[in-house]
Amino acid sequence: MLNSCFTASKAGLLISGVFTLLSMPASAAPVDMMMVAQAQNDPTTLISLNEYGSFIQAVSGPFSLPGVTSASFQVSRGDSLGDGEFSRVVLPFSSSFESLEFAGMTPYAELTLSHTEQKQSEFWMQGMPMMMLVEHNIKSSSIMAGVGVDFKPTENLIIRPIVHLGWSRIKDNSNPTTPDGQMFRAAVGEGLFIWEIEQLQYGIALEAEHTTNLSNDINILSSLRATQLNIKTSTTSTPGLKDSNQFHSISGNLALDGPTPMSLFDKDLRWLYFMGASKFDNATSDALKFSWLSEAGGGLSLVNNQEDIPYIKALGLTGSVIFGDNEVNGWTMGLKASF
Repeated sequence: MLNSCFTASKAGLLISGVFTLLSMPASAAPVDMMMVAQAQNDPTTLISLNEYGSFIQAVSGPFSLPGVTSASFQVSRGDSLGDGEFSRVVLPFSSSFESLEFAGMTPYAELTLSHTEQKQSEFWMQGMPMMMLVEHNIKSSSIMAGVGVDFKPTENLIIRPIVHLGWSRIKDNSNPTTPDGQMFRAAVGEGLFIWEIEQLQYGIALEAEHTTNLSNDINILSSLRATQLNIKTSTTSTPGLKDSNQFHSISGNLALDGPTPMSLFDKDLRWLYFMGASKFDNATSDALKFSWLSEAGGGLSLVNNQEDIPYIKALGLTGSVIFGDNEVNGWTMGLKASF
């Protein structure tokens, strides 16, 4: 069976950790040429781009995996950040090829496409004479493929080792909003404010999946997945963003569906309910600024029991909410399809 879930969502982000107003003089002070030289030679001496790069890798990496979440989310990331907004589109596909089963092993493949747009404000050079507020406009796209095999110790249990390989591209078009920041940008050039990086993603995962079919036509699907993902910057226009990280996560999901007395276009209408949670290791938590999140939602699914729509077994409309530690919250509305 081939499963796909399309989710398009948008949520506003309010970072609650910034309450200090930045007071600006009537006319900006001259640009410090020593700071300009530092920024040109090694920007990481002035701006913690490595920390920001780790955050970008964490969002484009673990959140591009199936089973974590497809919802937009909000999070407080500390005093250096201001207001922000995230919107995401995620397309996960997966299939077990039962016709190719050999010696008790069934080939499995998955493909996840994701795109995230992020508007994020951040204070640069805090505690220095030229502190500035920078508005990021970041767009990231990723492709994550996975191949593995299914083992069935029992009729309803699948154990699935998976190997992941992926690629992502991230672009930023930042703009300093303070007079000092604008003068600094004019002096150092566009490299710190307009950049692009490409990343290689690879890793392994182990998943357990269990199905239960109850007598009243209620189906229960539960799964647990542990993932190790390595992300390495392959090309970058800004040296401060060249980074390599390793992320670990554990995700658990539970999905139920059952019949309703309704039908639409001579097709059965079924209810859906799902919930899940993800826990991250210390390195991932440090980059994301939160250590766990959970998602719960539901919806309706239209079953193609007449088989008059080619390749599609069911279409559904779903919605969910997301929550976690460090003020993580968000929502999503989307379409779900089974092939």
